[in-house]
Amino acid sequence: MSYLSNSESPRNEIPIARLHYFASRIHKLGPRPLFELLRELASGADLIFVLERFARIEPLADFIKQLNGDRLLPPARLVRGRR
Repeated sequence: MSYLSNSESPRNEIPIARLHYFASRIHKLGPRPLFELLRELASGADLIFVLERFARIEPLADFIKQLNGDRLLPPARLVRGRR
């Protein structure tokens, strides 16, 4: 069994084993990289290309953690104040 991207093209089929690999690698990166991946996909990027690229990032890479790149910041809130 495989999952298909938006187009039903056999070129875009992703075998279940490959999806497991992507999920395992990308999950280890943390919420922020996952957010960035989803943002790219939402803007129309190619599913397989993005998954492959993010899966190549070394999980729990020191530079990601040192720059707090593994954390997702809460959405900004607008606060009304006096002028």
